[in-house]
Amino acid sequence: MTAFGDSDPVTAGGDRIFQKLIPGCQGIEHVTIKGGGHFIQEDKGEELAELLKQFIRDTHNL
Repeated sequence: MTAFGDSDPVTAGGDRIFQKLIPGCQGIEHVTIKGGGHFIQEDKGEELAELLKQFIRDTHNL
């Protein structure tokens, strides 16, 4: 799963590159977090954590 911020001027468009080149990204739902900047874990930490927890639950049958 990729989770990029929509307000990140450094990695803008990088999500598509990751999703195309990394085999594990195929067939996975990816997320763009509104208001997330380059340091998304600081800008939107709680939202990112919830997305990651849900991803783990969905992919590991927890």
